[in-house]
Amino acid sequence: MGGPHKKIPVGGKGFNGSIHPRAWDMPFRTPLYDSHEAAGAAFIEFGGWEMPLRFSGIVVEHTAVRRGAGVFDVSHMGKILVVGDGAWGSLNRLSTNDIPRKPYRARYTHLLTEEGFIIDDVIVTCLTPDLFLVVCNAGPRERVLAWLLKHAIGVRIRDVTFDHLCLALQGPKAARVLQLLTPYDVSLIKPFTGAYANLLLGERIGTGRPPMTPPSETVGRAPFAGDPSQEVEDYCFVTRTGYTGEDGFELLPPKELAVPLWSALFAAGQETGLLPIGLGARDTLRLEKGFLLSGTDFDGRQTSLECASEWLVKWDHDFVGRDALIRQKERGDFDRLVGVLLQDRGVPRHGCTVLHKGVEVGTVTSGTMSPSLKVGVALARVRPEAAEEGTSVEVVVRDSPLRAVVKKPPFL
Repeated sequence: MGGPHKKIPVGGKGFNGSIHPRAWDMPFRTPLYDSHEAAGAAFIEFGGWEMPLRFSGIVVEHTAVRRGAGVFDVSHMGKILVVGDGAWGSLNRLSTNDIPRKPYRARYTHLLTEEGFIIDDVIVTCLTPDLFLVVCNAGPRERVLAWLLKHAIGVRIRDVTFDHLCLALQGPKAARVLQLLTPYDVSLIKPFTGAYANLLLGERIGTGRPPMTPPSETVGRAPFAGDPSQEVEDYCFVTRTGYTGEDGFELLPPKELAVPLWSALFAAGQETGLLPIGLGARDTLRLEKGFLLSGTDFDGRQTSLECASEWLVKWDHDFVGRDALIRQKERGDFDRLVGVLLQDRGVPRHGCTVLHKGVEVGTVTSGTMSPSLKVGVALARVRPEAAEEGTSVEVVVRDSPLRAVVKKPPFL
């Protein structure tokens, strides 16, 4: 069945330290595993989870998201609540970016060690002045939890990863699909904001809807507001965020709504040709836009500056790791993460060597054949002398140096 394997023990849902243990030889499964299996998904273990790699094919799925709409089950993403009077102050002190104080505002940021190394890139959403949702990557989830428990002051930490899904509805027609599932006007949900939306599931989809209204701000009736047993099941928190470079939304329903909502999405998406999308297309989509992948483009040994992410660093506020970043920036001798566009035919992959004037200057962190551009694209960490846009380099693919050029992402 869906959810963790039967042999995996799942811990409690209490505050402060509720890390869900598991048998490490058995990956987690989302509550939609059976639905994915019935749809013919090919699976892969990723971040400790058994996740769909593809359904109809990576290129088909990639194209569907670029031209229409697709939906990803990304419930493996960590979902952590930070609650209490000290929530904003603690998170702001741990974040390179400024954390929003206004409810329903979201912010992409880095959590750093004292040495400036990235623990993870996360999205923090303010739900109320004393309630914040931190969405992190699957692999570093337990490290993020431990870091919050160690450094947050005057707060309670609650891991709700296994209580809520995360479904990413992405593509230029995503808003059209979502609008059929709620009476609320989804156009009022702006990029990097969120809202509580009442869902129309089952036979109610697209029929008898009341006039569209602003999304609900009645936090007491919605998920994440308090005791999960008090949640209203047809409410779902929705953010206008995503990882594809297209318009889109991320829905975080309670696990009880997993199958009904998944089915409702495809019923609402018939007109747009909505497809289920696996992690394979998610990777090609994000790479065309130059988005980083935790564990691949950074693995705990790089700083924000080494990952082309100074735009996430707000130097005018104090945060853990700030002093280390200042020292590194003053030295200026650090490697840079750059985009690389191949000029010869080939597919760059993680670990490929990058040459400049015949000398090794770096390594590809992630690469693919772009389904949209039909050329190889990559992110690579290189020495400063090879980091300027337009620099000619070579990427060694299967022992063959292929001509390439440094290009600032996005590629598309």
